Amino acid sequence: MSKGDWQRKAQVPMSQVDNNWDTIFGKKDNDMQVRVSVAEEFGRCGCGRSPTGKCMGWHGLTETQYKESLAAYTLKENEAK
Repeated sequence: MSKGDWQRKAQVPMSQVDNNWDTIFGKKDNDMQVRVSVAEEFGRCGCGRSPTGKCMGWHGLTETQYKESLAAYTLKENEAK
């Protein structure tokens, strides 16, 4: 027997692999519905930090950085009025 002739013991149960596969790739019957909802949501912010509702890239900021960015944005918007 040479190295690689035997199969390694699975570290994850097959049922979890199946669930993960469905989570990642989805089911075929919902494919069109997913495409429509993604197109409608394009550019919207899912983290809830954006004051405009469109993604500004603030989801990666720490809480302190977010508060500073929000204060600067608010100040800039107030000056523009």
